[in-house]
Amino acid sequence: MIKIFIVTHKILPLLSNEILIPIQVGKNENITETILRDNTHDNISEKNNNYCELTAMYWIWKNIKDVKYVGICHYRRYFNFFNPIFNLKPSAQKKINSSNFKRTKIFTSNTLELENKINSLLKNHDIILMKPYKFKNTTLTQNYCKEHRQEDWELVKKIIIEKYPEYKKSIIKYLDEGVLFHVANMMICSKEIFDNYHSWLFSILFELETKINIPTDQYQARVFGFISERLINLYVYHNNFKIKKIPSFRITDL
Repeated sequence: MIKIFIVTHKILPLLSNEILIPIQVGKNENITETILRDNTHDNISEKNNNYCELTAMYWIWKNIKDVKYVGICHYRRYFNFFNPIFNLKPSAQKKINSSNFKRTKIFTSNTLELENKINSLLKNHDIILMKPYKFKNTTLTQNYCKEHRQEDWELVKKIIIEKYPEYKKSIIKYLDEGVLFHVANMMICSKEIFDNYHSWLFSILFELETKINIPTDQYQARVFGFISERLINLYVYHNNFKIKKIPSFRITDL
Protein backbone atom coordinates (compact mmCIF):
# COMPACT_ATOMS: atom_id res chain seq x y z
CA MET A 1 0.00 0.00 0.00
CA ILE A 2 1.22 3.49 -0.91
CA LYS A 3 0.11 6.76 0.66
CA ILE A 4 1.39 10.12 -0.58
CA PHE A 5 0.08 13.02 1.47
CA ILE A 6 -0.47 16.34 -0.28
CA VAL A 7 0.25 19.06 2.26
CA THR A 8 -2.02 22.07 1.99
CA HIS A 9 -3.22 24.97 4.09
CA LYS A 10 -5.58 27.07 2.01
CA ILE A 11 -7.05 25.20 -0.98
CA LEU A 12 -8.11 21.70 -1.88
CA PRO A 13 -5.35 20.11 -4.03
CA LEU A 14 -6.08 19.44 -7.68
CA LEU A 15 -5.51 15.70 -7.21
CA SER A 16 -7.00 13.34 -4.68
CA ASN A 17 -7.49 9.57 -4.75
CA GLU A 18 -6.64 6.42 -2.80
CA ILE A 19 -2.91 7.15 -3.04
CA LEU A 20 -2.84 10.96 -3.11
CA ILE A 21 -4.36 12.14 0.16
CA PRO A 22 -4.74 15.84 1.00
CA ILE A 23 -3.78 16.77 4.55
CA GLN A 24 -4.53 20.24 5.88
CA VAL A 25 -2.02 21.81 8.26
CA GLY A 26 -2.29 24.73 10.63
CA LYS A 27 -5.14 26.52 12.38
CA ASN A 28 -7.39 27.58 9.49
CA GLU A 29 -10.97 26.35 9.33
CA ASN A 30 -11.51 23.11 7.44
CA ILE A 31 -11.13 23.48 3.69
CA THR A 32 -13.80 20.77 3.39
CA GLU A 33 -15.70 18.86 6.04
CA THR A 34 -13.93 15.61 5.20
CA ILE A 35 -10.33 16.72 4.71
CA LEU A 36 -7.68 15.03 6.83
CA ARG A 37 -6.18 17.36 9.44
CA ASP A 38 -2.81 17.25 11.23
CA ASN A 39 -4.37 18.51 14.47
CA THR A 40 -5.83 15.13 15.44
CA HIS A 41 -4.42 12.22 17.45
CA ASP A 42 -0.68 12.55 18.24
CA ASN A 43 0.24 15.89 16.68
CA ILE A 44 2.26 19.12 16.78
CA SER A 45 -0.14 21.10 14.64
CA GLU A 46 0.17 24.20 16.84
CA LYS A 47 3.81 24.50 15.71
CA ASN A 48 2.93 24.84 12.01
CA ASN A 49 3.99 28.48 11.72
CA ASN A 50 7.51 27.42 12.66
CA TYR A 51 7.67 23.82 11.36
CA CYS A 52 5.78 24.20 8.05
CA GLU A 53 5.08 20.84 6.36
CA LEU A 54 6.87 19.06 9.20
CA THR A 55 3.67 19.14 11.28
CA ALA A 56 2.10 16.90 8.63
CA MET A 57 5.20 14.72 8.52
CA TYR A 58 5.15 14.32 12.29
CA TRP A 59 1.47 13.32 12.06
CA ILE A 60 2.24 10.74 9.38
CA TRP A 61 5.16 9.36 11.39
CA LYS A 62 3.09 8.96 14.53
CA ASN A 63 -0.32 7.98 13.21
CA ILE A 64 -0.08 6.16 9.87
CA LYS A 65 0.40 2.41 10.11
CA ASP A 66 0.25 -0.60 7.81
CA VAL A 67 1.60 1.05 4.67
CA LYS A 68 4.55 -0.10 2.58
CA TYR A 69 5.55 3.27 1.13
CA VAL A 70 4.73 6.75 2.34
CA GLY A 71 5.63 10.25 1.26
CA ILE A 72 4.64 13.87 0.86
CA CYS A 73 4.32 16.49 -1.83
CA HIS A 74 2.65 19.91 -1.77
CA TYR A 75 -0.60 21.28 -3.14
CA ARG A 76 1.42 23.24 -5.71
CA ARG A 77 4.54 21.05 -5.98
CA TYR A 78 4.54 17.50 -7.37
CA PHE A 79 7.01 14.93 -8.58
CA ASN A 80 7.16 14.76 -12.37
CA PHE A 81 6.89 11.01 -12.89
CA PHE A 82 5.42 10.80 -16.37
CA ASN A 83 6.25 13.62 -18.77
CA PRO A 84 9.92 13.88 -19.86
CA ILE A 85 9.26 17.06 -21.84
CA PHE A 86 9.33 18.85 -18.51
CA ASN A 87 12.66 17.29 -17.50
CA LEU A 88 14.75 19.66 -19.58
CA LYS A 89 17.86 21.10 -17.98
CA PRO A 90 19.07 23.20 -16.27
CA SER A 91 16.27 23.64 -13.74
CA ALA A 92 15.24 20.77 -11.50
CA GLN A 93 11.82 22.34 -11.00
CA LYS A 94 9.64 23.44 -13.88
CA LYS A 95 6.75 25.87 -13.60
CA ILE A 96 3.28 25.24 -14.96
CA ASN A 97 -0.16 26.75 -14.41
CA SER A 98 -3.14 24.80 -13.16
CA SER A 99 -4.85 24.73 -16.57
CA ASN A 100 -1.82 23.10 -18.21
CA PHE A 101 -1.54 20.79 -15.22
CA LYS A 102 -5.00 19.43 -15.96
CA ARG A 103 -4.25 18.95 -19.67
CA THR A 104 -0.72 17.55 -19.49
CA LYS A 105 0.22 14.16 -18.20
CA ILE A 106 2.87 15.11 -15.68
CA PHE A 107 1.22 13.35 -12.81
CA THR A 108 -1.72 10.93 -12.98
CA SER A 109 -4.97 10.33 -11.16
CA ASN A 110 -4.86 6.67 -12.23
CA THR A 111 -4.02 4.89 -8.98
CA LEU A 112 -2.82 1.65 -10.55
CA GLU A 113 -0.50 3.45 -12.95
CA LEU A 114 0.91 5.60 -10.15
CA GLU A 115 1.30 2.63 -7.83
CA ASN A 116 3.17 0.63 -10.47
CA LYS A 117 5.46 3.57 -11.21
CA ILE A 118 6.42 4.11 -7.57
CA ASN A 119 6.88 0.40 -6.93
CA SER A 120 9.19 0.12 -9.93
CA LEU A 121 11.30 3.09 -8.79
CA LEU A 122 11.63 1.92 -5.20
CA LYS A 123 12.43 -1.64 -6.20
CA ASN A 124 16.05 -0.58 -6.73
CA HIS A 125 16.19 2.63 -4.67
CA ASP A 126 15.76 3.52 -1.00
CA ILE A 127 14.09 6.88 -1.45
CA ILE A 128 12.61 9.21 -4.06
CA LEU A 129 13.63 12.87 -3.72
CA MET A 130 13.31 15.95 -5.88
CA LYS A 131 16.13 16.35 -8.34
CA PRO A 132 18.62 18.53 -6.46
CA TYR A 133 19.76 22.02 -7.16
CA LYS A 134 23.53 22.20 -7.53
CA PHE A 135 25.15 25.32 -6.15
CA LYS A 136 27.98 26.76 -8.23
CA ASN A 137 29.61 29.28 -5.94
CA THR A 138 28.29 28.38 -2.50
CA THR A 139 27.51 25.44 -0.21
CA LEU A 140 24.47 24.35 1.78
CA THR A 141 25.93 25.91 4.91
CA GLN A 142 26.80 29.17 3.19
CA ASN A 143 23.39 29.28 1.53
CA TYR A 144 21.57 28.83 4.82
CA CYS A 145 23.66 31.43 6.63
CA LYS A 146 23.09 33.93 3.83
CA GLU A 147 19.32 33.45 3.81
CA HIS A 148 18.68 32.85 7.53
CA ARG A 149 20.27 33.20 10.97
CA GLN A 150 23.77 31.78 11.11
CA GLU A 151 23.65 31.17 14.87
CA ASP A 152 20.71 28.75 14.47
CA TRP A 153 22.58 26.78 11.84
CA GLU A 154 25.77 26.53 13.87
CA LEU A 155 23.76 25.43 16.89
CA VAL A 156 21.91 22.70 15.02
CA LYS A 157 25.20 21.29 13.74
CA LYS A 158 26.51 21.27 17.31
CA ILE A 159 23.41 19.43 18.52
CA ILE A 160 23.79 16.79 15.81
CA ILE A 161 27.42 16.16 16.70
CA GLU A 162 26.56 15.88 20.40
CA LYS A 163 23.66 13.49 19.82
CA TYR A 164 25.03 11.65 16.79
CA PRO A 165 28.84 12.02 16.73
CA GLU A 166 29.10 9.65 13.77
CA TYR A 167 27.74 12.51 11.62
CA LYS A 168 30.69 14.84 12.26
CA LYS A 169 32.56 14.10 9.03
CA SER A 170 29.33 14.00 7.04
CA ILE A 171 28.38 17.47 8.27
CA ILE A 172 31.59 18.78 6.75
CA LYS A 173 31.21 16.76 3.54
CA TYR A 174 27.52 17.25 2.81
CA LEU A 175 26.71 20.57 4.50
CA ASP A 176 29.82 22.70 4.95
CA GLU A 177 31.27 21.57 1.61
CA GLY A 178 28.14 20.11 0.01
CA VAL A 179 26.59 21.68 -3.08
CA LEU A 180 23.59 19.39 -3.74
CA PHE A 181 20.28 20.58 -2.32
CA HIS A 182 17.12 18.43 -2.43
CA VAL A 183 14.49 21.02 -1.53
CA ALA A 184 10.94 21.15 -0.15
CA ASN A 185 11.13 18.06 2.11
CA MET A 186 9.37 16.07 -0.61
CA MET A 187 10.10 12.35 -0.39
CA ILE A 188 8.68 8.89 -0.94
CA CYS A 189 10.20 5.87 0.81
CA SER A 190 9.37 2.86 2.94
CA LYS A 191 7.51 3.61 6.15
CA GLU A 192 10.48 2.19 8.06
CA ILE A 193 12.89 4.69 6.49
CA PHE A 194 10.35 7.49 6.95
CA ASP A 195 9.96 6.66 10.66
CA ASN A 196 13.67 6.30 11.31
CA TYR A 197 14.43 9.60 9.61
CA HIS A 198 11.78 11.54 11.48
CA SER A 199 12.79 10.04 14.81
CA TRP A 200 16.30 11.35 14.11
CA LEU A 201 15.11 14.71 12.76
CA PHE A 202 12.68 15.62 15.52
CA SER A 203 15.12 14.62 18.25
CA ILE A 204 17.36 17.36 16.85
CA LEU A 205 14.75 20.02 16.10
CA PHE A 206 12.93 19.70 19.42
CA GLU A 207 16.21 20.26 21.25
CA LEU A 208 17.04 23.21 19.02
CA GLU A 209 13.64 24.70 19.81
CA THR A 210 14.49 24.80 23.51
CA LYS A 211 17.69 26.74 22.84
CA ILE A 212 16.68 29.52 20.45
CA ASN A 213 14.29 32.42 20.32
CA ILE A 214 12.03 31.98 17.31
CA PRO A 215 12.31 35.00 14.98
CA THR A 216 9.46 37.49 15.09
CA ASP A 217 9.58 37.96 11.32
CA GLN A 218 6.83 35.79 9.81
CA TYR A 219 9.08 34.37 7.10
CA GLN A 220 12.11 33.69 9.27
CA ALA A 221 9.84 32.17 11.94
CA ARG A 222 9.67 29.10 9.68
CA VAL A 223 13.13 28.26 11.03
CA PHE A 224 12.63 24.54 11.63
CA GLY A 225 11.16 24.01 8.18
CA PHE A 226 14.12 25.77 6.57
CA ILE A 227 16.67 23.79 8.60
CA SER A 228 14.99 20.45 7.90
CA GLU A 229 15.22 21.05 4.15
CA ARG A 230 18.99 20.90 4.55
CA LEU A 231 19.10 18.05 7.08
CA ILE A 232 17.36 15.56 4.78
CA ASN A 233 20.38 15.96 2.49
CA LEU A 234 22.73 15.15 5.35
CA TYR A 235 20.72 12.12 6.42
CA VAL A 236 20.33 10.41 3.04
CA TYR A 237 23.94 10.86 1.97
CA HIS A 238 25.41 9.95 5.36
CA ASN A 239 23.40 6.72 5.29
CA ASN A 240 24.40 5.94 1.69
CA PHE A 241 20.83 5.70 0.47
CA LYS A 242 20.20 4.83 -3.14
CA ILE A 243 18.34 7.95 -4.25
CA LYS A 244 15.99 8.19 -7.21
CA LYS A 245 16.12 11.85 -8.23
CA ILE A 246 12.89 12.94 -9.88
CA PRO A 247 12.30 16.34 -11.52
CA SER A 248 9.37 18.29 -10.17
CA PHE A 249 7.01 21.00 -11.19
CA ARG A 250 5.43 23.92 -9.38
CA ILE A 251 1.94 25.18 -10.11
CA THR A 252 2.38 28.94 -10.35
CA ASP A 253 -1.18 30.21 -9.98
CA LEU A 254 -2.07 28.54 -6.67
